[in-house]
Amino acid sequence: MKTKALLGAVLAGSLLLSGCGMVDNAVRTDESIKEKAAFALGTTADRVTITNRTSDIDSVRFHATTQGKVFQCYYSTAGISSDAICSPTDGSSLPTAAGSASCNALLKAAHKC
Repeated sequence: MKTKALLGAVLAGSLLLSGCGMVDNAVRTDESIKEKAAFALGTTADRVTITNRTSDIDSVRFHATTQGKVFQCYYSTAGISSDAICSPTDGSSLPTAAGSASCNALLKAAHKC
């Protein structure tokens, strides 16, 4: 009897978490997503524009535009909402704050500075 109750609880929890991305996308504001993207891109939310929001079962995907560049971003919603992860759409590197670009051995080896 305990096994059936435990199995039912696990199944109910799985079903509850399975649609988190769709629910999160429906209730989260652009301002909240701007803050996530701004943190990932090293800028402020007022300099980010969000477009093309879509959701999967476990994530939300969107485009973030800042400094005239478009970035593909997503964040996970499986269990809890993660920070945003962004990648430039033109193959360039992520933006750096003015005057704070540092060049370490790894960046030199990758020819990024």
